[in-house]
Amino acid sequence: LPCIFSGSLVVQGQGVARVLSTGINTEIGKIGKALRSIESEKTVLQKETGKIVKTVFIIAAILCTIIVTVYGLTRGDWLQGILSGITLAMAMLPEEFPVVLTIFLAMGAWRISKKEVLTRRIAAVETLGSATVLCVDKTGTLTQNRMSIKKLHCKGMFLDVQENINMPLPEEFHELVEYGILASKKDPFDPMEKALFQLSEGDFPHADMRQ
Repeated sequence: LPCIFSGSLVVQGQGVARVLSTGINTEIGKIGKALRSIESEKTVLQKETGKIVKTVFIIAAILCTIIVTVYGLTRGDWLQGILSGITLAMAMLPEEFPVVLTIFLAMGAWRISKKEVLTRRIAAVETLGSATVLCVDKTGTLTQNRMSIKKLHCKGMFLDVQENINMPLPEEFHELVEYGILASKKDPFDPMEKALFQLSEGDFPHADMRQ
């Protein structure tokens, strides 16, 4: 039997359906569950920054240990040696890195916004900056949900409708268009059926006959 998935948009007609699953057991619920299991991977910039911070931290820890040891053995003041070592380690740690990176990423988002592209996640600026090919899928925002017939094919012959838009429809294609109209609803909702009716205006006085 045919299935209707939750989230489907019914534009016309009526029917009775039996619910087989709800919540997380639906197809949309399964997709949401799968998406929750996906871990967001760090960007290349974040990985490289982490490596630099880790390297500097190791160097600072080694120098701190050396200063504490030397200060304590030579002067006998271990407390002052610990304080001096901690001071040196804190001075070496790149505390300004997050601020600098945030500023540069914000500048990148600002430059991208000049190209009429809105960056929702600041981490995506790095990815967009290194992209060489961008493939996008239309969501209907660039179209008007209207269709028109460009060409007709019947009995091995082709007719370019756009080039002959101001001329009467040739007799060879009358039957093709007429059958298309008769297979459509009287008051069509589908854009393809509307395109057929628009093509036939003036050619078929009986175009409004029942199916």
